[in-house]
Amino acid sequence: MPADVHQAFRPKKMLPEPYPIFNNFSGQLIHFGISGSISAYKIPDLIRLLQKSSIRIGCTLTRSGGDFVSPLVLSALGVDPVYDQNNFDSVIQPFAHLSDRQKMDLFLVAPATANILAKTAAGIADDLLTCQILSYPGPVYFAPAMNPQMWDNSITRRNVEVIQNAGHRIIFPETGKVACGDTGTGRLASIVSLYFQCLRTLCPQTFKGQKALVSAGPTHEYFDLVRYWGNPSSGRMGLAASLALWLHGAAVYFVHGPMQALQALPDFYLHPVTSADEMYNACRKIWPECRYGIFAAAVADFTPESSPEGKFKKGDREQILLTLLRTRDILAGLSKSRAAHQIVIGFAAEADDLINNARKKMQRKDLDLVVANLVTPEATPFGSTHNEVVLLDRHHRIEKWPRLSKAEIAWRLADRIAAL
Repeated sequence: MPADVHQAFRPKKMLPEPYPIFNNFSGQLIHFGISGSISAYKIPDLIRLLQKSSIRIGCTLTRSGGDFVSPLVLSALGVDPVYDQNNFDSVIQPFAHLSDRQKMDLFLVAPATANILAKTAAGIADDLLTCQILSYPGPVYFAPAMNPQMWDNSITRRNVEVIQNAGHRIIFPETGKVACGDTGTGRLASIVSLYFQCLRTLCPQTFKGQKALVSAGPTHEYFDLVRYWGNPSSGRMGLAASLALWLHGAAVYFVHGPMQALQALPDFYLHPVTSADEMYNACRKIWPECRYGIFAAAVADFTPESSPEGKFKKGDREQILLTLLRTRDILAGLSKSRAAHQIVIGFAAEADDLINNARKKMQRKDLDLVVANLVTPEATPFGSTHNEVVLLDRHHRIEKWPRLSKAEIAWRLADRIAAL
């Protein structure tokens, strides 16, 4: 087996923790244009991710693009069709530049070199990919990748502006070290960014023009500089819920406690915090501008009085007594202050009597909807990729959902919120 095919099938994690994969795009088609940048080696990973979301993939390789990713790798991954400019026969396929234009749900050129941007801006159609771009009736998405000096060149910037004015879209490159060793803006957008921006393009924009505040993850209430009171929440459920709303068009303000590193996306704003107090203050500032509030954070109900020592010493003590002080009730406080048009969704983790306890929480905190789950010694949602939940709303309706991935729960929850 050729080395590049072997590389394409290496077992690897699809997305970094705690990002979810949404499997809700069956029947959709993305057609890739791959041009000659070293970052083309990342595209097979992106293709595999999109296939996990049930998306079909087609591809056109430029001559130089085929030097970085072989047609064999793409075909072995199930990409169909694969147009290879190095072995393209215009006699056999005289209308290949037209054959898929009506079928594509998204046409993405990634990586897009300075050369392909210049050709597009000038309307040049001297190979198969540029012919496809020129004949495509909808907006083409370009994800540029090049040396920072090439990206910063005024000619490239002018070409980008021309392309945008023509109705096409740019997924802007990131800043960092590039293959040649230079540092600056020009790196291909991350796989996380490309994956979710592709999905958002394919998704109905149910919440377009709306703003949503989402809280997620634990809070850490520090006793001294190295010890804290907290819980094992991973933030997965809140992140999945925020992304589901974002995919459907919402601008999302994601206030999260300590979690693994996250990436900002267009209209997806990260607000990392540590303590319950910090989370309350961040949410309080954002909440008046939002229509939806989804409070999935596992906020610590109590915080220890701070130790007078930087690091509390055990010494000869056999035990210590801690004084725990009650933290702010973020959900109740923001729900109480809401305007008439604002909608509040809470989460409830209960150890027993799930429905009654969830109903009491909904009434006590004046919620429109509560998502409740049972926590037992045998089963906990903390750190898990799946959960089994019950939904209760202010109209006394109860929905019991079976054990599902948190991504699927988030997707269904977006639909449920849209119907409120």
